[in-house]
Amino acid sequence: MKIVVVDHVYLEKEHIQKLQSLGDLEVFDEPAGTDDELKNRIKAADIVVVGWSHLTRDVINSAKNLRMISIWATTCHYADLQAANEKGIVVTHVPGYATEAVAEHVFALLLATIRKLVLADKHMRRGDFDWRPFAGIELSGKTLGIIGTGSIGCRVAEIAKSFNMKILGYDKYPNLKKVEENGMEYADLHRLLRESDIITLHVTLTPKTEGLIGKKEIAAMKKGAIIVNTSQGKVVDEKVLIDALKSGKISYAGLDVFEDEPPSVNNPLFTLDNTVLSPHIGFHTIEATKRCSDICVSNVVNFLKGQLQNTC
Repeated sequence: MKIVVVDHVYLEKEHIQKLQSLGDLEVFDEPAGTDDELKNRIKAADIVVVGWSHLTRDVINSAKNLRMISIWATTCHYADLQAANEKGIVVTHVPGYATEAVAEHVFALLLATIRKLVLADKHMRRGDFDWRPFAGIELSGKTLGIIGTGSIGCRVAEIAKSFNMKILGYDKYPNLKKVEENGMEYADLHRLLRESDIITLHVTLTPKTEGLIGKKEIAAMKKGAIIVNTSQGKVVDEKVLIDALKSGKISYAGLDVFEDEPPSVNNPLFTLDNTVLSPHIGFHTIEATKRCSDICVSNVVNFLKGQLQNTC
């Protein structure tokens, strides 16, 4: 049994030992530079553990022995599911492991933007204690629009309730039980865009959600609205967002994800003072990464026992 960890997945000693007990283990600490390099890494693999690399149809078809792909992430888009299905390859993921981490990061980004913390920090480090340029806004009484009300979106709503915010939610499959618990009101997308002071995104990346927030959607928002994205970069049309940030249509953006990752060093987002940016770290707490690895390895163990769990 050949098991290959193809990129920088966070594995502790116990996870390494467990995988070694299951077969011949090979671990790569960084993503492959090219598809050919990725193909070479998995050419003899029976099981692949992947955290960041994209296993395209071409890559999957090159791996003649491949039986399972264990994705070290909530999302399933790191593997071409149709190609895997055609070859009878089982694909698993780790749902729900980072709910607390990501929900808390939403508010880290949001509070950092509306209180201008990054600019204030730079200001202080230059030796300037003039507080007048840093008037912020309060969350209390504001309307938060949550697009995607799965586990993370609902946890964001619970936290928002403690800030005394009005909460609107949009989802193709409303969680009506959570409405009663956190006071969220479901609305159609147009109403949510029109009425929300702050919009936070919590949808998975699919052909239907790619570009979900584009020119028409941003035009429908309030002037001065705030956008927080901790889901997937391609859910938002980045060029349109940049234009809206420059014009003031969008007052602030807190972004943990980007259309291209890593983004180009010339990305215009880096030049804007009304953004707070982080390198896709919403999931990255000590607790969440340990939880993710536990479940990711457990998916492999149970696959070998013939007991499938967390399939995509």
